[in-house]
Amino acid sequence: MCGICGFNWEDKKLLRQMTSALEHRGPDTFGLYTDKKVSIGHRRLSIIDLSDKGNEPMCNEDGTIWLTFNGEIYNFKELRSALIKNGHRFNSDTDAEVIIHAYEEYGNDCVKKFNGQFAFAIWNSKQKVLFLARDRLGIKPLYYYWDDTKFIFASELKAILQDPAVARNVDRHSLNHYLTYGFTPTKQTILKNIYKLQPGFHLTFSKRLVIKRYWDVDFRQTETHSPNYYTTNIKELLEEATKKRLVADVPVGAFLSGGIDSSAIVAMIKKHKDNLKTFSIGFDHDEFNEAPYAKKVSDKFGTDHHEKYFSAKDVQKLIPELAYYYDDPLADYSMLPTYFVSKIARKHVKVCLGGDGGDELFGGYDWHTQFNTLRLQRSLPAFARSAIKLPLNFIRDKHVRDRLQHLISNEKLSDSELYARLRSILNHTDLEKLNVTGTYNAYKPYFKYSKLNNVMHADLKLYLPEQILTKVDRASMAVSLETRVPFLDHDLVEFSAKIPPNIKIHRQIKKHILKKAMVGILPKEIINRKKQGFGVPIKHYFRNELKDFVQSELSEIPYVNQEFVQSILQKHLAGKRDYCHVIWSLLMLKEWTKQWQISCL
Repeated sequence: MCGICGFNWEDKKLLRQMTSALEHRGPDTFGLYTDKKVSIGHRRLSIIDLSDKGNEPMCNEDGTIWLTFNGEIYNFKELRSALIKNGHRFNSDTDAEVIIHAYEEYGNDCVKKFNGQFAFAIWNSKQKVLFLARDRLGIKPLYYYWDDTKFIFASELKAILQDPAVARNVDRHSLNHYLTYGFTPTKQTILKNIYKLQPGFHLTFSKRLVIKRYWDVDFRQTETHSPNYYTTNIKELLEEATKKRLVADVPVGAFLSGGIDSSAIVAMIKKHKDNLKTFSIGFDHDEFNEAPYAKKVSDKFGTDHHEKYFSAKDVQKLIPELAYYYDDPLADYSMLPTYFVSKIARKHVKVCLGGDGGDELFGGYDWHTQFNTLRLQRSLPAFARSAIKLPLNFIRDKHVRDRLQHLISNEKLSDSELYARLRSILNHTDLEKLNVTGTYNAYKPYFKYSKLNNVMHADLKLYLPEQILTKVDRASMAVSLETRVPFLDHDLVEFSAKIPPNIKIHRQIKKHILKKAMVGILPKEIINRKKQGFGVPIKHYFRNELKDFVQSELSEIPYVNQEFVQSILQKHLAGKRDYCHVIWSLLMLKEWTKQWQISCL
């Protein structure tokens, strides 16, 4: 994995500053290219063809096409063979060079040929055009700044902010998004004039921007097959996706939590790789200790397993650093274990495979079943609803139950707004008290199918790239570790979208079809265990070891109602309510404003 950056004028000093800001993404070497019209930079994390021939920016034979590339193209060998037959000549064994020749051969449509995770920029000096593209699912990040004159792009915001002319003005609507969901579910970042190139899109720049979608996923189910058909295809596609992601000229390992997703990836790796290092972490609270499950999987497949435990002291030390790496703020405290396990892994390997994406593809989240329950109850006549409150009793948290019951009674909400409110960090009333305008239209464009398919589509388009993949990319890249996600091979994604919702979630059993696919492959205890998530005892830390730290940091928070912040904090510290997610989002906002010297709207 690497870091890329550039802009539409010549300035070697600024370009060096931008590439230096991305050093953590590519510590092995760096490269620069400038002419009168453009400047592009690259930080390299060497994975394939470790020789100097793989250095970037890379050009074609006559120096008219220049590339800076972050990611991996897993089918590059097949593409390379086809391009050679068409007369192309190669100077290296890299996947980066394949992108250059594919662009020469197919133009902008080259992105449709790639199976991989990528964000890249090509400078076509003949046509005076910059061409940028991001992978289908948004595994790799790509940001750009545009003010009708300046065009700047980079893997992370911090590189763009090296230009002193780029104002650090908060976009209030994006801030409302962040405080509603914990991330910004649109192309707009939290800073004005800085945007995300969305997954499955490419961009051309020549005096003006032209942005086009090149891929989308279709959740319409035109036919239904037997469960055996689905399980067979899931296993075959997942194994093939995993095999592709083992290609590297450096050591490859795997994250292993002991959950079904990461365990499935380990099982698939072991079909093609004898020696495998696996990594997991734990915290000093038993309820967040997944080590016994990870060890069971490690023992079954004979991996060289590494684990380490962390404490509240480790968490407090890391928090200020997180604001640097998450320069577009993110309110997901599972970034803590993600960073810790990445740091452990980087001591042994340069590439790690993980199980991210399984929940989005096969229906693994609590809110998937909660949404089904909400829709069912809202469809009933008012007199009948009071008689069927029982389905909510399976939810242990009383405050969550009360919130769901309130949503059931609100008949005016559309399905997309119902889901948006279900996914918000705070309920509508509390958001208003916090001085936040709840933004509930973010999911509307993705509710074009039926029932649970709408939710799965929205998660794949918003929650997955904007929260899960952003979390993993920044945490792993902070320690110069490349992560790969077999579940997000686009062939598997497209197949999973065709599986009917009632087969993915059957009788309230989440990921039912994936669990059936893993029978005979994984231990029963792993298949049937309750989803735990990548947990951290942050609720307990805030009430105990981190109490003084949190009280000090939240004594003054910009943009929000400070009186209500203190009310939330005191209720949490007293054990009256669990506000840990809200507190974390405010804490990250505070650290972000300090780190990046943000002071104005």
